[in-house]
Amino acid sequence: MTDDRQSPWTASGDPASGEVKITGEVDFTNSQAVRDWLKDFARTCPGEVLLDLSELQYIDSSGLAVLIEVRKAMLAGKRSLRITAATTQVHKLFDLTQIGELFGL
Repeated sequence: MTDDRQSPWTASGDPASGEVKITGEVDFTNSQAVRDWLKDFARTCPGEVLLDLSELQYIDSSGLAVLIEVRKAMLAGKRSLRITAATTQVHKLFDLTQIGELFGL
């Protein structure tokens, strides 16, 4: 499953393994598209979703809200959303906002 639209972000994933890679930038201009993509992916994935953010250069509060919203929906279905890798900048933001441990950071 991939996103082929021209945008400052890209996403690809394998529903069988639950692995997702999001690259580029996630902000208020595209967070709805990222939300829609992640929710669609989560519906096709039977288990845990593993996010690789190692090539995500930027995420703002609307992007964080997307991740929290998708995580909450997955927890309601007895599943989880976990971040397996993140850039130093993204990791610092998760530490600053004190939400890193929600995602296994």
